[in-house]
Amino acid sequence: MDFRETLHSALDGLLASRMRTFLSILGIVIGIAAVVAIIAISEGSQKMITENVQSLGTNLISVYPGREEGASGQRARRLTDVFTLEEVELIREKATAVSQVAPMVSTSLLLQHDDQNDNVSVYGVTPEYEDTLNFHVAQGRFITTRDLDMYRKVMVLGQGIAEELFGSQDPVGQAVMASTTSGQRYQFLVVGLMEEKGEVMFFNYDDQAYIPLTTAQRRILNTDYIASLSIQARDAQSSQQAVEQIDALLYQRLGDETKYEIRSQEELLSTLGNITGVLQLMLVSIAGVSLLVGGIGIMNIMLVSVTERTREIGIRMAVGATRRDILLQFLIESVTLSLLGGLVGVAFGVGLAYVMRVVGLNTAVSVP
Repeated sequence: MDFRETLHSALDGLLASRMRTFLSILGIVIGIAAVVAIIAISEGSQKMITENVQSLGTNLISVYPGREEGASGQRARRLTDVFTLEEVELIREKATAVSQVAPMVSTSLLLQHDDQNDNVSVYGVTPEYEDTLNFHVAQGRFITTRDLDMYRKVMVLGQGIAEELFGSQDPVGQAVMASTTSGQRYQFLVVGLMEEKGEVMFFNYDDQAYIPLTTAQRRILNTDYIASLSIQARDAQSSQQAVEQIDALLYQRLGDETKYEIRSQEELLSTLGNITGVLQLMLVSIAGVSLLVGGIGIMNIMLVSVTERTREIGIRMAVGATRRDILLQFLIESVTLSLLGGLVGVAFGVGLAYVMRVVGLNTAVSVP
């Protein structure tokens, strides 16, 4: 018996029991679709996170004060009195792989305009902040060196805060009243509006405001210390060299490596990639269980089919079919069920991924 006749017999066997064939491939369809959809969701999420982090620049390096271990059951806390402008100037002068250094302090202020008010994270920054963080003004201007020198009470607003306080009005040139938790009140002039950036790593740049670093230090916080440093390497290739230079300079200056932490975008992307990879593997493994169940279902159906078709098998062998022909027929039936279920499952999974993208989820379908 030739292969063509065996193939014809196998397809006839599948068409003769359409309901059983449908139920056989249903498990494969569900398993494949689940795997495709889960991979699309995980890849879409990973792509979104990577793009958000890279929007700050692939050569960005962040430096924070270290943490003090909690004693007697107390929680560990981040050190505060570590960095000053002297460390900033040291890195600017000595770190040859560094192009810009942007020191920063932060506080929370209640901003008020007319009858609108909001508690806002306010950052004291320098003019280098714009280029270092790849975050620019859309209207007006940013903080200038003259603002720093004269301790000016000027403010640049994020899009979200501007909309909250001013609605559809143009905020540039308007005044806002800022109140501290201790009751001190300051009037700031809005000189700029930042471009819309959105949320990056659960950190919404549109819900922030910016004032001169010296104004924040002298007028509001009464401190000479800096909360963190955002540093830009010359390029992505110089990032690791810049980290090593910064580490050497701070260790030489502070004499204790536990007093500071250095994090690069490359390190952050690598960590995020590992986390999302583990999550993807876990989710695909869970979805793979349904795929395994579908395969077992096909195996059971074929076993039942062999039992039910004993008479047919005997007749075929009586007219000349060999054991190899019988085995090939059932193998063709099972492969056909698996291929058909796989193709339908892939199509259904891709369609499901696009539907999820329409409703707002981040999905990405890649073809190897």
